[in-house]
Amino acid sequence: MPEQIDDDASDIVGEHEAEDVLMLATLIGIGHEEHEFLWIAKEAYQADLPGGWEIYFDEEGKHFYYNTESNTSTYEHPSIEFYRKLYQDFKIKDEEFRKRQEERELAIGRQDDEEEVAVPATADTGDGGGGGR
Repeated sequence: MPEQIDDDASDIVGEHEAEDVLMLATLIGIGHEEHEFLWIAKEAYQADLPGGWEIYFDEEGKHFYYNTESNTSTYEHPSIEFYRKLYQDFKIKDEEFRKRQEERELAIGRQDDEEEVAVPATADTGDGGGGGR
């Protein structure tokens, strides 16, 4: 894993939790370069299990989730889809914001260019400003 991501994860949780947060980030779909979305993985890591779910460990020591109401089990966190959707929603909003910001910056740049063109240059005739007699 890239060192920068490890540092970013360590900044938002303790170092021993960073690996779990990064694993959740990968499961959620957060890319290694998307540091701004690591908070979603942190929230997923710190969230309580939904009602009826319990965590257990298999023979190999790997954790899994068991739903006491439906008698079903899964290795995937029961709320992972919620966090995937949350990430996708924030990613879309972030992309829309960046696009609008770029459009504003381009519009401001065009406006500045137009103002420079619209200001006529004054010619210095050398006659003290009296104009042409």
